[in-house]
Amino acid sequence: MTLIRRARAVLLSSTLLPALWVALFVVSLAGGAAVQARAQAQAPAQPQQQDEFIPIDQLPPQDQLPAAPLLIGAYVFVVLALFGYVFSIARRLTAVQRDVERLEGDIKRGSRG
Repeated sequence: MTLIRRARAVLLSSTLLPALWVALFVVSLAGGAAVQARAQAQAPAQPQQQDEFIPIDQLPPQDQLPAAPLLIGAYVFVVLALFGYVFSIARRLTAVQRDVERLEGDIKRGSRG
């Protein structure tokens, strides 16, 4: 068994897989909680309602919508979703590769006898 196959087998073993999913879940919760905490810390009390349009560059800083936490949250979500998808594909590819190797072994054994 080559080094790459051994490494893939260790990564995709049934004992390591739940730990990876738990770690992924914890990281996503921590990222979401950090974004939410920052947004709540910047949220002031209910301001007085305006009757007319005010351009955003004329608003006080506390009334402007912070884009950075929302952008970071979106990127975290996309990266985690992409990681989950690639991990899922890797698992399925490993299963197919295992089946092909088994079938090749069966064919070799069948052609000998």
